[in-house]
Amino acid sequence: MKRIPALDSIRGLLLVIMTINHLFWISGGNSIIQMFSLQPLGQFGAAEGFILVSGFLAGAIYSRPHLSNSELRSKAWSRAWSIYKYHIVCLLIVFVWFALCVTYMPTSAEMLEVNLTSLVDAPWSSVLLSAALVNKPSYLEILPLYIMYMLLLPILIAAYRRGWMAMVLLSSVVVWAMSGHITDAVIIHLLPGAALQTGYFDPFAWQLLFIGASAVGYAANKGNFNWYSKWLTVAAGVTAAVILLMHHGFFLQWGIHQGVLYGLADKPELGWLRLLNIAVWAYLIAAVIKHRPNLLVFKPLSYIGRHSLQVFAWHTVMIYLMAPMLWAQRFNAHYEWLVFVCLASIWIPAWIREHSGGLSQLKRWSLGAGSAMTVGLMLSVVFRFEPAPQVVANTDGLAPLTIKVANIKGDGPIILLVYGEGDNLNGMPSIHAQGYSVSQATAGIRIDAIPVGKYAIFAYQDNDGNQRLTSGSNGLPTEGFGYSNNPALQGPPSMEQVQFSHPDKAHQTIQFWNF
Repeated sequence: MKRIPALDSIRGLLLVIMTINHLFWISGGNSIIQMFSLQPLGQFGAAEGFILVSGFLAGAIYSRPHLSNSELRSKAWSRAWSIYKYHIVCLLIVFVWFALCVTYMPTSAEMLEVNLTSLVDAPWSSVLLSAALVNKPSYLEILPLYIMYMLLLPILIAAYRRGWMAMVLLSSVVVWAMSGHITDAVIIHLLPGAALQTGYFDPFAWQLLFIGASAVGYAANKGNFNWYSKWLTVAAGVTAAVILLMHHGFFLQWGIHQGVLYGLADKPELGWLRLLNIAVWAYLIAAVIKHRPNLLVFKPLSYIGRHSLQVFAWHTVMIYLMAPMLWAQRFNAHYEWLVFVCLASIWIPAWIREHSGGLSQLKRWSLGAGSAMTVGLMLSVVFRFEPAPQVVANTDGLAPLTIKVANIKGDGPIILLVYGEGDNLNGMPSIHAQGYSVSQATAGIRIDAIPVGKYAIFAYQDNDGNQRLTSGSNGLPTEGFGYSNNPALQGPPSMEQVQFSHPDKAHQTIQFWNF
C-alpha cells in the first residue's frame, strides 16, 4: 500500500492535541484552549485516534503479499523491540529527572510525584516492573499498549490470511465486552505488596480498536475491499452529527447531558458510544481521503506524523521536564504561551530524525535527551517554585494548614472542606467545613492544630447560597471548584488523586475550575 499523506497529517494533528492536553493536565492548569483539544468532535479523543491509525497502518504495512508469515513476524517483533527501546529511554529519563528534582528541587518533585506514585512508594520494584511493562506511570501508558499489540500482530495477520478474520474480530469483541470484569486486582494478586500503577487504559478493551483497525488495513491492502457506500456515508454523517449535538448539550431537555454520555462512552473501558463515535468519524475521514486525497494534508503536521514514534517519545519526556516550570507559572497570564512554546518543541525530534542520517541511533537519542533535559533544567530553575515555609508539628503532633484559592471568578463565598483519610469525598468532612470570603480565600486561610496525617481538600464557590456545588442541566458544575493537588479532571477524582501528607504539604494552593 502506498503512503497516504493525509494519514501522516492526521497522526501529526493527534500528536499535537495529545501534547496540548498532557501539558495542561500534568501542570494542573486549565485554559479555554481545552474547549478545542478535549474531545471537540464528540465522545472520543486523540489517544483513540492514534491507536486506530496505528492499527490500520500496521495491518496494511505488515500484510504485504511478498512477506511470509515468518518475515512479517520478524519485522513486527523488530518494530515492537524498537518501540520498547524508546519506552525504556523515556522511563529512564523521567525517573532520572524525578531523582534530580528530589535532590535539588524538592518542591518540583512534590508536584511530579502525583504521577509517579509507584516510584515514590517502591523505587526499585517500580523501575523493574515498569521495564516489564506491568507498571505504567501516568502519561507512559500508550507505548506499552502499542508494544503488546505489535507482538500480537503476526498472529492476527496469519489468521486473516487463513480466512479467519470474522473469528478474530468476534473474539476481540468478546474480550472487549468482558474487559470490565478483568480488573487490576488480578495483577495485584499476582504481585502482592508491589506498588503498582496499572495505567489509565484497559488493554483488554483497547485491543478492539487496534485489532479492528488492523483488519481494515489488511483488507484495504488486498485491494478488493469495497467499503464505500453513499448510503453508509450518509448514515455515518447523521450518526456523527447527532452524537456531536448531544456532546455539546443540544438535547438537554431530554436529559441527555455529559454525565449520561460519559457513562456510555467510558474512556478507560472504551464504552460502546465511544467506539461508535470514533468508527463513524473514521469512516467519514476515509471517505474524504478517497475523494479528495490532498484535502486533509497539511505539511507541518505531516512532518511530525511521519516520525510519530520519535515525536511521541519526545512529548512523553518533555511534559515531565516542563511540568515544574509550567506548574509554577500556571496562574500567570503567559502560561498559555509557555504551553505553546513547549508544544512547538515536538517538531525537534522530527527534524533530528530527518537530518541525522549519519548518526547512530544511540547518538540521536543522546542528542535529543540531552537537549531536552538541559532545557528542562534551565527553565525549571528560571521559573522555579517559591519554596513554601517548612511547617513542623509541635510536641502534640499538631501543625497549622494554610490554604489559598486561585482563579476565583465570582463574588460568592468559598466553601472549604477538609477531609480526613477515612472520609468519603462525596460526604461531609470530619476535619473542617466552613465558608470564607473571596478575599480570605485569596490571601490564605490558616487552620490551626491539624494532626499529622493524610488529608484532602475540596473547595467550591457557593454563588447561589444552596450550600452545595451546583451543576447545570449538562451535568457540569456551574460554580468554581477545585481539589488539593489540582488533579487533571476527567470525572470525579479519587481520594488518592487529591490526598496529601500533613505537615509535609501544609501550604496548599487550589486552582478553581470554571466551566
